[in-house]
Amino acid sequence: MRKSKILAKIRAGNVARVCSAGSPIALYPALAAHFHYDGVWVDAEHRVWDPREADAALARHHAADIDCLWRPPTKEKNALYRLLEDGATGLMIPHVATAEQARVLVQAMKFPPLGDRGLCGGGRDANFWVGAPKDYITLANRETFLTVQIETKEALDNVDAIAAVEGVDVLFLGPGDMSLRLGCTAGVSDPILLDVQKKIATACRKHGKAWGRPVGTIDDARILIELGGQLVAFGSEFGGLHKHLSECSAQFDLLLNEVSGAPAASPAAGKTY
Repeated sequence: MRKSKILAKIRAGNVARVCSAGSPIALYPALAAHFHYDGVWVDAEHRVWDPREADAALARHHAADIDCLWRPPTKEKNALYRLLEDGATGLMIPHVATAEQARVLVQAMKFPPLGDRGLCGGGRDANFWVGAPKDYITLANRETFLTVQIETKEALDNVDAIAAVEGVDVLFLGPGDMSLRLGCTAGVSDPILLDVQKKIATACRKHGKAWGRPVGTIDDARILIELGGQLVAFGSEFGGLHKHLSECSAQFDLLLNEVSGAPAASPAAGKTY
């Protein structure tokens, strides 16, 4: 069974490097692996994925030998462990607000005695039962991981209890949703978010768990790592395309203005990524 690169980094006390994607770009896992990322965080919560697109994406992650951290649109038990059978290294579950919700997820994702995951053995994670290791169940529990997102006031109130749940591997701050609910910005150094991050860090340190969040700049990544964050998501296909097309469009404006003498178009108002 394939071993998780993200878990290997975390268990060694190091930082796991993750980029994100929300679209089925065939070359993305191979590019991420080439540029020394440990995993790709795939968003299927806010982006629509056809089941066959998902299966193909997971196969490409295996071929590139890079972790796939899948964020599904559901918390339904069978759908979750089917993603693991198809090859997801870890699942990131949004809006986990209580320890009981976390325990339900552990039941779905981990085999007995830790959880209650159903056994198939014919999936990609077991190499379709061709030369599958005799200790497959033990390895599956060890090399796949559960990441729960802390995104609400309720989750923050319960963060110590959530971190204490056996089988929860990583706590991951959802800065957009959390800042929306706390009335602050999503920035790593925002005073309110800084207190949130310190509270998550304290709970994770107490219970021996890893934590992290997405960042937009390398300076933000430095602050996060200094706070003890080990799962750092930096870089995305959406951000890359947005930035590149914005820059190319601005150059087009300058060129066409130079050629025609017409005024350059104003950049469209919107979010900065």
